[in-house]
Amino acid sequence: MRVALGQLDMVWENQAASLKKAEKMVAEAARGKCDLIVFPEMAFTGFSVNLDKVGEEAACSATKGEVMRMAQAYGIGIAYGWAALPSPGEKKGRNLFTLISARGEEVGEYAKLHPFSYGREHENYRPGEQVVTFPYLGRQVAMFICYDLRFPEIFHIAAREADVMLVIANWPAIRSAHWQTLLRARAIETQSYVVGVNCVGQRDGDFYSGDSMAVDCIGNILGQISGREGVLICELEDRAWRLREKFATAKDRREELYSSYYR
Repeated sequence: MRVALGQLDMVWENQAASLKKAEKMVAEAARGKCDLIVFPEMAFTGFSVNLDKVGEEAACSATKGEVMRMAQAYGIGIAYGWAALPSPGEKKGRNLFTLISARGEEVGEYAKLHPFSYGREHENYRPGEQVVTFPYLGRQVAMFICYDLRFPEIFHIAAREADVMLVIANWPAIRSAHWQTLLRARAIETQSYVVGVNCVGQRDGDFYSGDSMAVDCIGNILGQISGREGVLICELEDRAWRLREKFATAKDRREELYSSYYR
């Protein structure tokens, strides 16, 4: 699978302006014969809790319609984060991650399991309820968002089926060492390919250095982009399942024992 990491310096709380920038990156990835381009968390607005400004109706998102158009026009899958307004009867929105195929069809959507309480995200966004995996281009893909990266349990659950983990974020530079270390740790622990896509630039008082990277199933960095907006193209080989059969750490996990401590 040939994947482009779209490290975007989005325009704060302005979908239309950010989408114009993103389309140039989609075109670049398509010229590079990529199967998929991945954009950051809340890709076209920045990480905002102002739902009145950035939220969209889940059933009729104008942004989703525009991404579908671009996917079809350029013949490439597009994965991106966005904010959904509260559903009827709910008070909080959802922080979502959606993958649109090159045919312009939604093939996977995930709601962030762990809203970032330190940043008060939980006051405006409700947590998702399930780990999401799905088939895509002959691989099995799992999706996660930002703060989820600090919770290895959900990655182990996903790895029962998935060999490619996509992680999108608005992860500030002050904690960049955590971001880079945890991406590699999740790859090593689960013997999976991990693609982490962060934003870059300055917004709402925080600086973002990007440091987007793809990591192979033994923890090697396949490519990394830092400190600037741009597209990084990486090849994700199909070696994870063979590695898991040869060096079968999953079979040595004692999940009943672990869960007894939670109980």
